[in-house]
Amino acid sequence: MLYGMILLPAAMGLFCAFTGDGQRRLRRAVLLTGQIVLLLLALYAALSGRDYASPLWQITETITFSLRLDAVGILFCCLTAFCWLLTIPYAHVYMPHQGGEPRFYAFLFATEAAVMGAALAADFMTLYLFFELTTVLSAPLVLHGQDDGALLGGAKYLYYSVGGAFLALFGMAVLQQHCATLAFVKGGSLLPGHHTPLVLAAVFCAIVGFGAKAGLYPLHNWLPSAHPAAPAPASALLSGIIAKCGVLAILRLLYFVVGPEAIRGTWVQTAALTLTALTIALGSYMGCLERGLKKRLAYSSISQISYVLLGLFLLTERGVMGGMLQLFFHALAKIAIFQAAGAVILLTGNTRIDQFRGLGRRMPLTMACFTVVSLSLVGIPPFGGFWSKWYLATAALSAAPGALGYVIPAVLILSALLTAGYLAQPIIAAFFPGRDCPEALLTPVDEPTAMMTSPVIFAALTGLLGLAPGAVLTLTETLASCLL
Repeated sequence: MLYGMILLPAAMGLFCAFTGDGQRRLRRAVLLTGQIVLLLLALYAALSGRDYASPLWQITETITFSLRLDAVGILFCCLTAFCWLLTIPYAHVYMPHQGGEPRFYAFLFATEAAVMGAALAADFMTLYLFFELTTVLSAPLVLHGQDDGALLGGAKYLYYSVGGAFLALFGMAVLQQHCATLAFVKGGSLLPGHHTPLVLAAVFCAIVGFGAKAGLYPLHNWLPSAHPAAPAPASALLSGIIAKCGVLAILRLLYFVVGPEAIRGTWVQTAALTLTALTIALGSYMGCLERGLKKRLAYSSISQISYVLLGLFLLTERGVMGGMLQLFFHALAKIAIFQAAGAVILLTGNTRIDQFRGLGRRMPLTMACFTVVSLSLVGIPPFGGFWSKWYLATAALSAAPGALGYVIPAVLILSALLTAGYLAQPIIAAFFPGRDCPEALLTPVDEPTAMMTSPVIFAALTGLLGLAPGAVLTLTETLASCLL
């Protein structure tokens, strides 16, 4: 089963590589069928309650490639399969205007296979292999347009991600000498008496290196270049899922390699929390200054993904709950808002925030979705994003070391205000264009149903699960108890 969850999307990507533009309906049917099967496999594994494990390759006594499906893997696999499934009909309408569909779908589903492999990794070497593959296979999605912006965005994405991965590899090479095994073990496997300054420095290097994929300062600058260059279906998944492979790697490092007890109260925890707080504030501030639509959303991703890291670095159950809630609700909201932005760009040609005037009348369904998920990203109750930010703020008040216990909640409030500012601006312009708005900016646009299917579903889930969060809260509480 574990092999199938990786090989199936890889096979779909290979199939797409050999289908032409004249086989679009066949390609869509195969992708939808295969993705539904993949989601059912993930849900079956989750509901069966079994702890699946499968060794792949024994290289040395201490280095192996192996797979295992635990609670962390279940969350990532189910969320990945679901988000890819809902993106297929959107991409089917969007991508003919971009061209190069076979290549796009081939790399999109090859990337999904790599993400699933990272989620299913049972040890560090397997995780590192798939972590690097997510970068290599998703880079062509950023480069898809092949213009100057795409080439710059793709190059920065590769440089930052691969450079960060090498920094993480250096840290893990040091840790390998001080851990009993590189296999993922609850509580970590750091050897007694090996809690040394060198080990702490290695952990910090790995955090910063893996954090590059998640947009953690100072290796965050690839996002504002990569997101505007990628087609909307790709940039949505890049922010909602692919960038969170960095979060997954840090989670495994802290809770399954070194162990939270070895990090709690050290300078590494303080430095990591400081970096995340800085990233949250910086991303929100830069979002307010940016006028380009997708670039503003990219800065939002820098800020919002660091909320997840903040919860992990607190090293408490409540913090982990907040981080996992943010991971879940941010994926839904950010995919929806990038797809709504893609619809606006495709149907109106508007790429800047100051061009949103009157869009509420021209594209009411699109802007309604944009508004709902924006409220969730700000953290307005009763939308889903409120719950993650509430748990993170309360966890920081009770567990963050020293003055950070007060600084972090203040940063979260400041970030929420800044987020409200940069997301409210286009919404107000769209629905309240002013009496002097030219009639040409109020002419309705035909919103294609197929394109709007996934943003509507994502937005509805953000609202409904915010109103009735019981199942999601239970899931994240169970996950947190599995880590601590």
